[in-house]
Amino acid sequence: MNEDFKNVIQRSISTKHTKYIILFFYLTCSFSGEINAQEIVAIKSTIMNESKLSILGTSNVTDFECLYDNDFRIDTLSHYLTLDQETINVSGDTLKLKIENFDCGKRGINKDFRSSLKSDEYPFIDISLISFKQSDTLLKAVNVLISLAGSEKQFELEFKSSYLENGIIKIEGEQELTMSDFNINPPRVLLGLIKVRDELTIKFELLLKTI
Repeated sequence: MNEDFKNVIQRSISTKHTKYIILFFYLTCSFSGEINAQEIVAIKSTIMNESKLSILGTSNVTDFECLYDNDFRIDTLSHYLTLDQETINVSGDTLKLKIENFDCGKRGINKDFRSSLKSDEYPFIDISLISFKQSDTLLKAVNVLISLAGSEKQFELEFKSSYLENGIIKIEGEQELTMSDFNINPPRVLLGLIKVRDELTIKFELLLKTI
């Protein structure tokens, strides 16, 4: 790591404003040089109410989209970034999405959606940050662990990020996955006449504000 930049980071960790600068730098900036120091950067952020998240799917009859109602449950998310030579490791809070808070637009689809995801037994979708891979442009992709219906799988999630006013970062992207990734059988309704396909897409536009 460039020594001047390293010194800037070390001086910055103690203030709220510069914690935001550190996070935004990792999200958007490019620089040359190797990260070789074991540093820990603490980040606290909130997910704004204007954020959007949905799960999209399709069947042999129609497409559907289940919108999340923005009850993200945790007012403040705390994460810790540990930098080493190859990765930026992340630890801290897990984002918990309550399955009952997804609205697919029709009562019958809501019921089938919740039943398929086993919401009575596993009421939340848990998303945990694991690490960012170091590259010329940092933090355009993140490794996440998604826990759903009693199973979990790791994904590399790509996203776009941009800076808005008042210290807000917008992160947007989508991730394809399958129900079978989590040992879920795609539902069939009306005596099997309607068949939901295995593929799902998580689409998100999150507005994060550091505090």
